This record gives sequence, C-alpha cells and structure tokens, in this order.
Amino acid sequence: MNLKFILLIPIIEILLFVLFGDFLGFFTVLFLITITGIVGLILLRSNVSISEIKELASNPNEWLYRKVSGVLLLIPGFFTDILALVMLVKGLRNIVWKFLISQKSRQKKEKKDEDDRVIEAEYRDLDDDR
Repeated sequence: MNLKFILLIPIIEILLFVLFGDFLGFFTVLFLITITGIVGLILLRSNVSISEIKELASNPNEWLYRKVSGVLLLIPGFFTDILALVMLVKGLRNIVWKFLISQKSRQKKEKKDEDDRVIEAEYRDLDDDR
C-alpha cells in the first residue's frame, strides 16, 4: 500500500497542476508554487535560540512536524503542499491522526474477525478408496 501511494504521488501532482493551471492560470500557479517553496525554505531554516531549545526539548514533535512540512513545501506540487499544511496546523493534524487511528483499529478488528472465523468442512481421504 505505501509503495503504491508513493508511486501515485507524481501522477496526482501532475493532475493537480493541470487542473489548477486550467482554473487559475499558468502564472498564478507558478507564483503559488514559488511562494510555497520560499515558505518551505523559511521553515527549514534553523535559527534556534536558547528559549526555543528549551521548548524543543519539552515538545520535539512540533519541531519535527515543522521540518517535514518544510520539506513537503519545497517539493513543487499542490498535493504535497496540502499535506504540509495539514502537518503544520495542529487542529487539522489532530483530526487526521484520529481518522487514521480509527481506520487502523477498524482494519485490525476486521482482520481479527476474519482470523477467528472457523470454516467447517467434511473431507475424505482418496487414498483409502483404493
């Protein structure tokens, strides 16, 4: 599943480029991609002060989300930009995490139900008939 998703990302990006280019225009799309790249560079910049180090030590997840979002914003494309915005905004991130966790637990429950299922059958040994 994960490999298929990674291979599908460039196709999604190209489709979104075409759709947004048709809807917004070429130069607007080029401007938006350039702006998101600059924002990604700003997020990746690591000017850390002493007070920020204390904050990072108490909550390293925020720093990690900010850096991964910066990398995703550097990749030209609207799909990766949306993923980066989801990672940056704490409310959206919590909604997505809750959704993913509920989906995963549902899949585990369905798999467990399938594993617990007993299939009864009658059989006979064909070698005994000889």
